[in-house]
Amino acid sequence: MIHDWKMELYWRLPIFLQEAALSLYARRLDRLYYGDGYEGWRQKFNGWRRWSRSEAEAWQNQQLQTVIELAARRVPYYREKWRGLDWKSVRSAKDLYILPLLDRQSIRQNEKAFIAGGLNPESLWLEKTSGTTGTPLKVYWAPSTLPKWAALKDTMIRSAVGVDNGQPRAMMGTRPIMRGRADTPPYWRYNRTWKQLYLSSYHVSQATARLYAEAIQRYGSEWITGIGSALAALAECALQSGVPETPLRRAIVSGDTLLPAMRSSIESFFKCKCFDHYGQNEGVAMAMECLHGKMHVIPGVGIWEILREDGSPCAPDEVGEIVGTSLINDAMPLIRYRLGDYAAWAKDQFCPCGNQQPVIKDLEGRMDDYVITSDGRKIGRISSAFKYPTIHSAQIVQDRPGHAYLLVRPGEGYRSADAKAVSGDILERIGAFDLQILEVPEVPKTQQGKAVLVVRLSERPDMRPAYDNILRNQTVCFNAA
Repeated sequence: MIHDWKMELYWRLPIFLQEAALSLYARRLDRLYYGDGYEGWRQKFNGWRRWSRSEAEAWQNQQLQTVIELAARRVPYYREKWRGLDWKSVRSAKDLYILPLLDRQSIRQNEKAFIAGGLNPESLWLEKTSGTTGTPLKVYWAPSTLPKWAALKDTMIRSAVGVDNGQPRAMMGTRPIMRGRADTPPYWRYNRTWKQLYLSSYHVSQATARLYAEAIQRYGSEWITGIGSALAALAECALQSGVPETPLRRAIVSGDTLLPAMRSSIESFFKCKCFDHYGQNEGVAMAMECLHGKMHVIPGVGIWEILREDGSPCAPDEVGEIVGTSLINDAMPLIRYRLGDYAAWAKDQFCPCGNQQPVIKDLEGRMDDYVITSDGRKIGRISSAFKYPTIHSAQIVQDRPGHAYLLVRPGEGYRSADAKAVSGDILERIGAFDLQILEVPEVPKTQQGKAVLVVRLSERPDMRPAYDNILRNQTVCFNAA
């Protein structure tokens, strides 16, 4: 297992001290995110919500020129890679084709090469991505930027659908707030600073769904947010086991693809509208679903491109890969960053909500299926367990409840002990589970060329031939401890 002494210490604390620790940490975040500059940025973003398309594009193009010059002159990676390129000709989003695309692996090899010169990494705020494809990144932000980032999310996401941070809320994310092997409630922890009920996404089952619903009511949660597949799993288990509906004001989901059946389950159980949100800790491309069900790009975060395999722009209604250029993080600018997710520009750009910013459709990506334990728990989004830089990519392939294969593609400096550590971390989160590790030369992708972290073979018949071949010709290296 990956040793994390902070988590080990946290788990050893009694529950009331765990909750005290969460509340103290939230106070620290409160000072960082909601301190100097927050209110000013919030007022500014409220005005930006009324921007026309041309106003947003003019601001983006002006900001882009600043970001490009910063990157070319002060960021080591771009100084090297753009040598000989006419980067000064990039005056607008339409000129970005001059610059090369940036992939996740290039960043992982040396995150600090993307930090602007003159900044001390130790003085920056470090965020870690969830690692959807099993390759998490370290992203650095200047502390002075955090109030702007918080104001943008509060204004463009939460306020846009009628909720705010002052209202008690429930959340179901990927953080392992309790050990996976724990089999007694409570399956949540309460952060008093933010009036936030943090629900474990690793202990949801028909047997526990009623306890989750009662906790949401007892703590007075008015809205809920979290990973779409996790909220859907809770809603489905509750509906299947006859738990009374638990009305809330809103549900906001992100982190994986929101399928129609998932949305239906969430809205049926929580008796509220479910809104989809697209974003990432890298802060390069963001979109939010409006009250009329259309997904609008948020221009203050970054510039969107939707590209074909050959790098050319997609036509309206044509699905392509999302490529983002950050306009908000000047400590670690990411330019033409390939997100590995897919979408299309909607042909019909009109929306009665009044938001004039571009509308996207057919948002796909992060298609993580559930892992099902032998006792019927549905567990999704365990990607944050994949922390080893020596593992190029990885995937969990489940063939039956309680059993799966962990496919590992070794990277530079890889040792078998690294895969054992990752598998141990996974088992620490989900409890009893039979996980066999296979080292493979390549991790299969979907027919659309997308990387997915978890594949349940019963739900993905299109991918079964590829896995049948792997499992038939590959010897199991070792069983997870």
